[in-house]
Amino acid sequence: LTFPSAKTNPLERLTEARDTLDTLLTNFKRATIDCTYADVPRELLESKNKELLLEKASTFALFDKSVSVESCKTTNRIVRDYLGVTGKGPLVGIEKQIKSGLDYINPDDLDDYVSELENFSQAYSKAASLSYAAGIADFDSVNNFSKDDADNEARSDNSNLEQARVAIGEAKSSLDHLVTMLEKT
Repeated sequence: LTFPSAKTNPLERLTEARDTLDTLLTNFKRATIDCTYADVPRELLESKNKELLLEKASTFALFDKSVSVESCKTTNRIVRDYLGVTGKGPLVGIEKQIKSGLDYINPDDLDDYVSELENFSQAYSKAASLSYAAGIADFDSVNNFSKDDADNEARSDNSNLEQARVAIGEAKSSLDHLVTMLEKT
């Protein structure tokens, strides 16, 4: 009796993971800014406007959009889903898939493959930990900002979420190299 080999070349999974990271990087701002919050204007809360506040609260609080100001926060949820650290998406178990590629790689490329695997692992771990920290430590994840400021690039230059974006780019670059080596087999 012979059994068919359960091993399969991980090229397809790694290509899908690479494309997933590319999609995330392309749509990073949209994936990380959540503008579903509403704030009451500060002037409406002043004591001189008590009657107006009571009127708005009793008649229009849930429906009158002019009473509230739309605001935003950054969110790490979608990034973490894309990275597979929540148990969802094509990157779940990605390091195991990359290691399985060792069985298919050209022996001449073995050292480069292992080196790129290590680079990927470092960048991926960095992205996962920074994306986690972004949800609890980044100023914009716990404090609302105006929807008008959502496009402000300088707002989050050194945030954990921005550093996670950079690490995701490094992980994608490593996947690019790994896929290229597997395509040669």
